[in-house]
Amino acid sequence: MNSQTVQSEKSTKIKGNLDMYEKRIALHERKIYDLKNLISLGISLSSNLNFQSLVESILFSCMGQMFVDRVAILLQVDIDEPNYYIHMSKGYDESFPDRKIILNENSSLLRYLAKNPDPRPFGQLKSTPSLVIDCDKLEILTPDLIVPMKSKNAVNGIIVLGKKMTGEEYSESEKEFLVDLGKFAAIAVENSRLYLMATLDRMTRLYIHHYFQERLLEAIKRCKRTNTPMSLIMSDIDHFKKFNDRYGHQQGDIVLKEVAAIFRQSIRSIDIPARYGGEEFAIILPETALADAIGVASRLRKEVEAHEFTGQNDPLHVTISLGIAQYDPERDKDKSDLISRADTALYRAKNAGRNRVAAYK
Repeated sequence: MNSQTVQSEKSTKIKGNLDMYEKRIALHERKIYDLKNLISLGISLSSNLNFQSLVESILFSCMGQMFVDRVAILLQVDIDEPNYYIHMSKGYDESFPDRKIILNENSSLLRYLAKNPDPRPFGQLKSTPSLVIDCDKLEILTPDLIVPMKSKNAVNGIIVLGKKMTGEEYSESEKEFLVDLGKFAAIAVENSRLYLMATLDRMTRLYIHHYFQERLLEAIKRCKRTNTPMSLIMSDIDHFKKFNDRYGHQQGDIVLKEVAAIFRQSIRSIDIPARYGGEEFAIILPETALADAIGVASRLRKEVEAHEFTGQNDPLHVTISLGIAQYDPERDKDKSDLISRADTALYRAKNAGRNRVAAYK
């Protein structure tokens, strides 16, 4: 072997070692980058108690980190509803039916993921005979990777990821990242869920009185700071005591639940609906002047009036009265003044014949 050949082999070996070294450096840099992202994401998730905002953050984190254009999350949110359903999705058609997919809390897939909490290719899961039925329910999501959200010894959610936009397979380092993301997400969702349950009225799913008072105070401070309008609606169900006496308290509970559902579905995400007490409700409308608040109240009144309430052989009907006041820093020295003015408007509506809207002017 001549010296030139020896020198060439040495150069090739050195180059190979350098390439391997550079690959290791790149791998370590990627892991450091992922670790920084995880720390930042963990801090962000743990400090967010707003349930909807939290879930949205989890989905956008998956999309940005994994370069996917479709992601969905199945959650068990309500303590009264044991099943898991699609709570939120991103990247699907606007008509995509959230809540359509339902997995029983004792389903084979959830039991399998509880025992095997690592990210799993959807194709691998579907090829397992005992999981076929549950996997068929997920087909509408065109899944590529399933990420369990395991908190303590239970799975409280599933993140469903579509194919990567690059067309590549998920790497092992990406799967490792998703394992940690799933754990962070599970803990954050559980904390946020517990907070949500503590601030919601169990029957109506509206905010409780104490939470309403806190948020109203915050809204007033924001008005003073930003010089933006804010209005308050106070409402109650007309002749509710007579209705209870005639049909019973169970039927009355159905009416409370369905009126509350109309309120939740008919207002913006930034609005704050609360059960003020008994059959009386309150809604805080940030960034809303009196004229717009009257429009909101009028729409709610019409929707409740037209609604057919269940529980009897024939549909039942009830009406509501609503009073509105816009926050006035000159007149409202504290939140009780604003509540009092909205309440005064409510009683004007009731005294004028009920089933109507009145504004404090």
